[in-house]
Amino acid sequence: MQVLTVSTDSPEDIAAERHLHGLQARMLSDVELKVTDAFGLRNTGFHSAPLSHESVALPVPATLLVDPEGRVLWLDLSKDYQRRSDPGVVLAAMQAHFDTLEL
Repeated sequence: MQVLTVSTDSPEDIAAERHLHGLQARMLSDVELKVTDAFGLRNTGFHSAPLSHESVALPVPATLLVDPEGRVLWLDLSKDYQRRSDPGVVLAAMQAHFDTLEL
């Protein structure tokens, strides 16, 4: 099992600010929204990126559990771009969808 984060920030911005999050996950850049679009998560609403941002839009904040074949097993969407899934909710989803869970 691997935890990944995907952001529209550039790789340089991710590297410079990684320490602020305290996250032990692999952090990936999706400036061109290829991963975002592959999962149908482009936000076409009012959260479009500012002109100074490299992306033309922002993704809908989401937490996904994806199996090794790329199938989405669980999806949690956030209505507030500043809030993410509660860790307890994600842990419960992981326990429900994975046979063995090593934390």
